[in-house]
Amino acid sequence: MTPEQEVARKKQMVSAARALLSLQVGIGVGCVRINKILHWLSLQDDLRYQVFRQFLAATVGLPIGNERLLWAHPALLECDARLAAIEADFRPKILSTCIDIIDTYGRGPLPTHSGQFRAGKGR
Repeated sequence: MTPEQEVARKKQMVSAARALLSLQVGIGVGCVRINKILHWLSLQDDLRYQVFRQFLAATVGLPIGNERLLWAHPALLECDARLAAIEADFRPKILSTCIDIIDTYGRGPLPTHSGQFRAGKGR
């Protein structure tokens, strides 16, 4: 991976963490996305980020994301109680880890209106 690709992947990871933290995406979809980016960055074994893989392991066999549209309604409703309980258990740690990702990789110079850069926390 080139340095430019690494920077782009880290920006993608920050974007995914922000989307998950702001609830723009569900926990399942956010964990899938972040876990994939961690793999691309060779960070999948980093202990700081194990919560994403742990959540995905805990939800194996349960419908997440667009897969939910393919399930029969009675089966989907039956699985939702289990999925909600798992999400509730993992939510604090996942959201905390998203904050850590944003703090670690989301820092950088901010462009000013004139196009110059100033020091500060990333958007």
